[in-house]
Amino acid sequence: KGLPNSPNSLATVYWNKDTKETFISVNSLPIPQPGLQYQLWAIVDGKPVSVGMYNDSDGKMQEMKVIKSAQAFAITLEKEGGSETPTMEEMYVMGAV
Repeated sequence: KGLPNSPNSLATVYWNKDTKETFISVNSLPIPQPGLQYQLWAIVDGKPVSVGMYNDSDGKMQEMKVIKSAQAFAITLEKEGGSETPTMEEMYVMGAV
């Protein structure tokens, strides 16, 4: 679900607990400004782990990195290419597993 800075944002993360595969389907996110890109994070034991960058070039479901465990997933807006840590002020979506 969307957070206060973007309440209408919505994304669906599909995480297979058996194979550990992760996919994302973005329902609604603001179009990022040039040089910025959305990054998916898994929250693992209270710490963010990058699951990869979202590329909305085709608008279809996108396969992300394999993630062994997660209590939640979140999406932040980062500089193109990603960040090692999430920019908390730019978090748009978060949802528990």
